[in-house]
Amino acid sequence: MAIPQAYAAPVIAGGFTLDTGTFGAQTGVHFQNQINSTTVGGVVNQDGSSVTFTSTDAITGGGGGGEATISGTMTNLTVDFAKAWDNLTFAFSNDTAFTFNMWVNGVELFTSGGNCSVICSAKKNANNQFTLSGTGIQSVSFTFDPQIATAKQFRVEGLSQIGGGVPEPATWALMILGFGAIGGTLRVRNRRLRYAH
Repeated sequence: MAIPQAYAAPVIAGGFTLDTGTFGAQTGVHFQNQINSTTVGGVVNQDGSSVTFTSTDAITGGGGGGEATISGTMTNLTVDFAKAWDNLTFAFSNDTAFTFNMWVNGVELFTSGGNCSVICSAKKNANNQFTLSGTGIQSVSFTFDPQIATAKQFRVEGLSQIGGGVPEPATWALMILGFGAIGGTLRVRNRRLRYAH
């Protein structure tokens, strides 16, 4: 299905965008070996941090060519990252057309009653490659209607600096003023205690 140009990179909620266009060369998620379960573990090739794929259905994690491929008959899939990322790509395939709903970090971004009929309709052999962009992507969940056969090409890019990084100059200035005020208060208090004796 061709996505109309107006929907090339829609902002869907909380600053996240979903794009069916550019499918970048981010760092892949890999499996050490083939695993059959409802929970499958992998790693981000870039730094070795863990990734967990979970479904209520039996899934198999494996894949050739170094890409993470989850296969089975899936009605749902959750992907949890040990670290937070700014970009995530993924692709789905199935024998028939399907739609999916998506949650990021526990927040539902769209439903089939909304713009999902445009963005989320997918058909086999139409690539079905998506790029999710935002800040702090750590958990992504999907439900599929009908079930899909494959979720693959999970790649991440841009480790989020949530709660970290170097403070801005204005933040440094406020911190220095704050420490100075605390120091001045302690000096005055110390003098008062000395003269009270």
